[in-house]
Amino acid sequence: MADRTYQPGGDAKAISEIAKSHFNGDYASMFEHHGWPERGGDMMRKVQTRVVETYGSVRAFEAHFSKDKA
Repeated sequence: MADRTYQPGGDAKAISEIAKSHFNGDYASMFEHHGWPERGGDMMRKVQTRVVETYGSVRAFEAHFSKDKA
């Protein structure tokens, strides 16, 4: 994963893939799991910010959830 290069929009795609694989594609569940306060349309505007605040980077977010698959 460390050698993965993001194309434009790739970070959003990575977050979306994790939402699909770990939260049944439900962003509200992902936000609730993390205790992030946004709901509705605000979730899409804040998801990348929340991921980076919580994990440090989108790559770290990916790494965290890839451990669940191992």
